Amino acid sequence: MSHTTAGIGHRSDIPRSIVSFLVNEALSQVYTVAPHSWQEKLAISSTTSGENRVFLPPDFMEPISLSYLTDIASTRTLRYTPDPATFDAKGFTPVSVPERYTIYSDWLELWPSPNSAYSMQFRYKSFTTDLIETTDIPSVSTDWRYAVVLKSRQLLAEWLPDQGFAASLQNRYLQHVATLDSDRAKRQNDPSGHGVRVIY
Repeated sequence: MSHTTAGIGHRSDIPRSIVSFLVNEALSQVYTVAPHSWQEKLAISSTTSGENRVFLPPDFMEPISLSYLTDIASTRTLRYTPDPATFDAKGFTPVSVPERYTIYSDWLELWPSPNSAYSMQFRYKSFTTDLIETTDIPSVSTDWRYAVVLKSRQLLAEWLPDQGFAASLQNRYLQHVATLDSDRAKRQNDPSGHGVRVIY
């Protein structure tokens, strides 16, 4: 938080709760434009015969895929049904090898209900972890942390409000993110010529 307030002139008249809220909002916004690999997580769970509900991880945002860890069905990955009403309309839930799943409030539901105990792997997009203490470190890599600082300053300037300063900070933020994206693209292209070769 100190880095954020320092960038707008060490304003002491801004409540800490406002600064904390805006810093976490900035972190959330940076997190959504950062590399997708940061947002993806895995959760392993086991089903119980006849029980079709599996609770979601606390940081769950949206599903990517749900798969069996072993091939026990003709298809390894279950199909996602976005509308829970589709399951509700089916009424009776048979017991068999699950083929589909849907998302409710804080759980996912399998259809049909498992006829045995299956080990499953859930890939999902996660929320970032809020910063609570002043010593907390953002859950992004080091080179992206300054982006959080710049976005925080922009949001704080908008709150003051100082729209001219906020616009200037937004431009600095966008330029910084563009630099990070460019650097990442260069690393992926590997211009240095380093690579892996298979020798037969």
